Amino acid sequence: MIAWPAAVLGLIVAAVLLAERRPALQHFFRWLPVPLWCYALPLLAAELGWLPREPAPYRLLTDQLLPLALALLLLGADLPAVMRTGARALLAALVGAAGIVAGVALGALLLRDALPPDAWKGAGALAGTWTGGTMNLLALRTLLSMPDPLFAPLIVVDAVIAYGWMALLIAASGFQRPLNAWLRASAAPDAAERLSTVPGARAGSSRLRPLLLCGVGAMALALGSRLAARHLPTFLLVSSATGWTVLLVTTAALAFSLAPAVRRAGAHGTLLGYPLLYLVLAATGAQARLDALWSTPAWLALGVIVVLVHGALLLLMGRALRIPLGTLATASQANIGGVVSGPLVGAIYHRSLAPVGLLLAVAGNAAGTYLGLLAASLCRLIGR
Repeated sequence: MIAWPAAVLGLIVAAVLLAERRPALQHFFRWLPVPLWCYALPLLAAELGWLPREPAPYRLLTDQLLPLALALLLLGADLPAVMRTGARALLAALVGAAGIVAGVALGALLLRDALPPDAWKGAGALAGTWTGGTMNLLALRTLLSMPDPLFAPLIVVDAVIAYGWMALLIAASGFQRPLNAWLRASAAPDAAERLSTVPGARAGSSRLRPLLLCGVGAMALALGSRLAARHLPTFLLVSSATGWTVLLVTTAALAFSLAPAVRRAGAHGTLLGYPLLYLVLAATGAQARLDALWSTPAWLALGVIVVLVHGALLLLMGRALRIPLGTLATASQANIGGVVSGPLVGAIYHRSLAPVGLLLAVAGNAAGTYLGLLAASLCRLIGR
């Protein structure tokens, strides 16, 4: 057994990220994404006895790195740019997010006999990742003190549902003419939705100085949030000081991102933020057990219910307001798929929708943790 699990997890994450950059493997990683591998490979290593099962080193890694990763990823969130994507695109994203929360609540009600105890925590985490992303999934796991057997199936379900839904949206792009006719909409996006560039770090600018500034700021936020969390009372939805740390650092980073200077420096934070986030995910995978995946079918059924409710609400709203299919599909994948696949689906419908998909996904990252808490609260009330 390896004595230094943190080093091994770092090597696994580095190997996956290097493999993902190889052109020959990019299509492969499009359908089996990086987060899935960062979770599955440590899980298999632990099952084979190559990594220890003791939770202490993994919990220490998570407690230290997750707040820092969240700060790095959120300090560059360009929320003002999101407001420039156009009223119909924003409305589609909001209705899509509402559909996910409603679908999770309905699915938890219909499947309450098939889902495990405390399923409201897992349902809230899925709502968080399908309105935001992996960052929100991990944040909610910590906020809700989710046990590993409950968390393990969620990674598989997240990947299957998100990429299955993306395949359906891509296939629907071949039927834009009849579907837009049913929606009573034109195929072209609104002028306000035509964003030729995505705000962020300037091309050719030096990355070192803003990266250092972002790193120092993120560490200060994480440390300040951790100190403040020690003095706050816990309750059911925020059941530990670590949970409070996650919630405080999320809120503080979003507040600071409204300052243009902070946002410009924070745009470089993803260079460190995503590797740290994947390291937290790897630590989570090392604590999981394969036998926990037996509950996956029930969670997959919940995922199907969620996307059906989400899709139905978007189509009804689109028909009522004559919103074109491209805008609906871009907002939908920005919800469920996130910052990688949202722009991809948008570009398939209309090249000008790619930056819209990215900005809507960024907004989802900002709101996903809060929406996940809302969904968890609803599911807990339903399960009483």
